[in-house]
Amino acid sequence: MDKFVINLSKDRSNETVAILKLDDQQMTSHKKIKMDTCYESSKTENKLTGTASNTISKNTMSMEDESLDTLPVESPNKSTLSKPIIDTNRDPCQGKENAYYLLSNGFGPYQPKNYDFPKRGGRKFRSEWFISFPWLEYSPSKDSAYCFYCRAFPSNKSDITFISEGFRQWSKACFKSFPKHEQSVPHKESSTKIAGYNEAKQSETLLFCARQGIAIRGHRENEESQNKGNFQELLNLCSRDNDIIRRYFTEKEKNFRYVSGEYLNEFLGYMANIVIRDIVDNVLIANIFSIIVDETQDLSRHEQVAIILRYVNNDFSPIEAFLGFYKVESTDGLTLSLLIKNVLISNGLQLKCLRGQCYDGAASMRGAYKGVQSRIKEENPLALYVHCNARILNLCLVDLSKQISHVRSVFGTLSTLHNFINASSKRQAVFDNMRSKLNMKMGDGPSTLKGLSDTRWSCRIDALESLIFNYQVVIDSLENISENDSIHGSDANSLLKSMKTFEFLFCVNFFRDIMSITNILSKYLQSSNIDYSSVQHMTKATIQELSNMRCEDKFDMIWSKANVMRIDNEICSPILSRKSKVPKKLGGGLKQNENCNVKDHYKINIYFQVLDTVISDMKERFKENDIHILNCMQDIIVNEPTKFTSFQDVSTMYGFNESELKAETKIFNRMYRSLNTENTIQSKIKYMRSGDNAIGFPTLAKLYKLFLTTPSNSAACERSFSCLRRLKNYLRSTMGQSRLNHLGILQIERERSLNINNDEVIKQFDSFTIPRRLKFNNF
Repeated sequence: MDKFVINLSKDRSNETVAILKLDDQQMTSHKKIKMDTCYESSKTENKLTGTASNTISKNTMSMEDESLDTLPVESPNKSTLSKPIIDTNRDPCQGKENAYYLLSNGFGPYQPKNYDFPKRGGRKFRSEWFISFPWLEYSPSKDSAYCFYCRAFPSNKSDITFISEGFRQWSKACFKSFPKHEQSVPHKESSTKIAGYNEAKQSETLLFCARQGIAIRGHRENEESQNKGNFQELLNLCSRDNDIIRRYFTEKEKNFRYVSGEYLNEFLGYMANIVIRDIVDNVLIANIFSIIVDETQDLSRHEQVAIILRYVNNDFSPIEAFLGFYKVESTDGLTLSLLIKNVLISNGLQLKCLRGQCYDGAASMRGAYKGVQSRIKEENPLALYVHCNARILNLCLVDLSKQISHVRSVFGTLSTLHNFINASSKRQAVFDNMRSKLNMKMGDGPSTLKGLSDTRWSCRIDALESLIFNYQVVIDSLENISENDSIHGSDANSLLKSMKTFEFLFCVNFFRDIMSITNILSKYLQSSNIDYSSVQHMTKATIQELSNMRCEDKFDMIWSKANVMRIDNEICSPILSRKSKVPKKLGGGLKQNENCNVKDHYKINIYFQVLDTVISDMKERFKENDIHILNCMQDIIVNEPTKFTSFQDVSTMYGFNESELKAETKIFNRMYRSLNTENTIQSKIKYMRSGDNAIGFPTLAKLYKLFLTTPSNSAACERSFSCLRRLKNYLRSTMGQSRLNHLGILQIERERSLNINNDEVIKQFDSFTIPRRLKFNNF
């Protein structure tokens, strides 16, 4: 049970120690009421008439303008009392249901000013009581007093006199009934909840920190600290313009402020749960979904598994939503499959509704017998496995850089060069000075050399373009280091010998053209909106473009580019390398054609060989995702006439009525052709979402959603890992798993977290899990 001390008192000076334990049954639903009228309150005195009035409308009154605990009262001039405008919508006699709605719209207790209170038995209500008891409100229609706090947050033990019936015994009011009510347990409980509601402004500040991915707490948060962390410093900044935050946080009008780590974690959990609930609700509406899973190691050497859900909304738009980070002890197939099933079940999602699963190519994920995908398919055969297409392309390029010696040599030189320059601030300074001498500006192109990585998909094209743009700078820098650095001069000289050759210049220009084409496909394959059909078309188009490069004209263009660079940098002309011989035991002879000239050597042994390797590797690897049932669905959606076997196979696997599917497809295609000439899946999806086509063709609409639900890449997981590295950095390496997960959800799902309702957060805080009631000592 969470415990902390609060101060509540009759005259706000005597303190009563209490232990807060909020109740489960608070925060009942409150009907909304229309508030179009205005009420009059005296804030400034009219010097001419001696009266005071200030009409405040619902739209202009805010939590920052009016304190919910106390409302300033000016002593009315009895000789000049004017009849105030009575706001019947705010009158407490309207019932307790409207109090919470008034509170949520920025209103406090209804305390009419300059009102001529009627006498009852020789006594009447006095406006001075509003100051002594800030929770007090008055009903002009019933000449009765009520408690705004108890009306807004009532409990089973609340005094109905101050909630619904109204208090009228004015002779006992000030010295007995009001103080007694203020000291009662139900009233103190309601007062605490009002204070908690005011902390909604703090939850907004907390949500801001979470969405921005910045650290929340400081190293020291005591009064002497000059930097209490982003959260408390932001609250201090807000308190300059916000009276509520100033009173409760800065001036500490109450001893409880809800800013400790325990309560921040609790509020983060409530907000993250709201986001997750929104995701799950949308998935349940879609009825079917797919999962995307990947794992990485965080800064604390913990294995973090990211789980993404993919579903299709009513507009036929695929959505990929982050479900959380989950720490695992092992990454074998059994552990990961159990984790996935437990996460789905805990969020109210059934495994039988799973229609697709997308992972990387690790054996524990794609294994045909003990991998995650096979274990999931044992329980649900409809959960198709798709190997991430973006990773397939990356594997093709990694293989290319390892299989062919020329490619391996060039990328090895690039990696060594990057490490050599970046390893020393002195060598980096030489590089920067050379750029300045050549009058290169920062915006002209890449200003630094780029490194290589097997997992960063666009690193190769970046490294090649950076080198080509800064080639003259690199050569001058290496020459300077070679002459002046007695320790590392030999390393610089070795790099110079590798780079000042025609072969190196030809390869970097040639590889840049290849990577420029494949990089377009790589970026396209990382999109969350693409579908199976788009991947197939884009991959075939890329392979065809690489095939078109395999001609004399393209080779001559690259040869000319390399030759221009050779001349500009005074590099020797290309020569044939020493002809290697086949060992005599294998038959002997020369490996190369004796009549082969230099240009033919580059064309046959480098240019054509590299192109043939990358094209064949892409064709072979992308066959893995050539899935028969998806081809059948694509055939039904796009092609006319559709193969009979496509209808049969899809209907058999997914339980569609074959005759209905055929009839709907035939009529839909006829309607589509009458209005459109383009025959692509994107245009047909656009037509399906228009009008009421989804209602008129229910079976075909289900097929469209099923087709779009199938994932094509796991890039969403990679993007979540970028967030993970920002959240769990070296300054926050001891962050707990629950806090990490909640922060990750709030930052990655930024659009959903924007819609978090503070009232709902406070409602969960009020009634979550264990009831929290006030229990008093010395009462």
